Amino acid sequence: MASGGATPIVHIGFPKAASTWFQKSFFPCVKSPRYVNRALVNAALLDANALTFDPAAALATLGLTRGEAGILSEEGLCGYQHNGGIDGIVTKEFAHRIKATFPDARIVIMLRSQTSVIVSLYQQYIRAGGTFSATRFLFPKLYLQRPEVVTYKQPRFDVDFFLYSRIVALYDDLFGRENVHVFLFEDFRRGGMDFLREFAAELRLNVDWEKVSLEPRLRGYGAPLAWIARGLNLFTRRSVLDKHYLVNIPGWYRPRRKILEALNRTGLFGKPPKLSDLIGKDAAGKLESHFARDNALLAERRGLPLAELGYPMPAGQAESIAFKSDTVAIAE
Repeated sequence: MASGGATPIVHIGFPKAASTWFQKSFFPCVKSPRYVNRALVNAALLDANALTFDPAAALATLGLTRGEAGILSEEGLCGYQHNGGIDGIVTKEFAHRIKATFPDARIVIMLRSQTSVIVSLYQQYIRAGGTFSATRFLFPKLYLQRPEVVTYKQPRFDVDFFLYSRIVALYDDLFGRENVHVFLFEDFRRGGMDFLREFAAELRLNVDWEKVSLEPRLRGYGAPLAWIARGLNLFTRRSVLDKHYLVNIPGWYRPRRKILEALNRTGLFGKPPKLSDLIGKDAAGKLESHFARDNALLAERRGLPLAELGYPMPAGQAESIAFKSDTVAIAE
């Protein structure tokens, strides 16, 4: 385990909150601590069997010497986006693996407004070969029969994965509140380099700023292009599990993606949709209410400006939300 005063930094995500950008465009520009290749992080902390996980072996796989700090970044450490951390089971297990391997780690969590991140995740689902509607993707239990409806038997997307206060509290308990750094994607998006300099200062990073460039992100699909994508995806079985396909054409997955991205760059298919465009205003409102109370709790505990950054918040005083993500009636 790391010792000698070194304090590793472990960035656990969330997905669709600039994790890939940080892994490709920022952390490699940090001169110290050393950025650890993402593939090694996966091999050391995610791939091991929970019953045989060995912290010493994980440290060796990461290639960190005794007393050496490192930067680890992998959004899968908070749980996989398409299975919601399997009711928190995976999320909790990975947190304890990090604690066993790096007991003095500093944890970085990047959050993004749920209404925004859910739209982005559905866009990624379509990009990766998905064929179902947004309603079917977001609320799969409404469409499943037992035993598939039981999460641990057949994991699916779970909106409860984005009740952020739970995972922040978990890491606060394990590492101490002062060692858990919570950042907001919206601050990064509007702050750019100013945000990055504050980020680096808080984490005590030595950055080669001449190498840092704010590269553009992929533009989301407009509604017409999303329909085209779902049609093209019917001819490949890759790469998401929760889909159906008519026939698998070998080699079709990659050219299909190139065709879609080329069409997207034309700008002819409109702007990316809002959550209400995907699932309707009524369902979107219920989903926002589902997150509101948890966001209010997190904002109060952490002093985060979630309301002004567009996170769903209670209309007035916090009140009980009688919403069940697996039973709410939502029309197509």
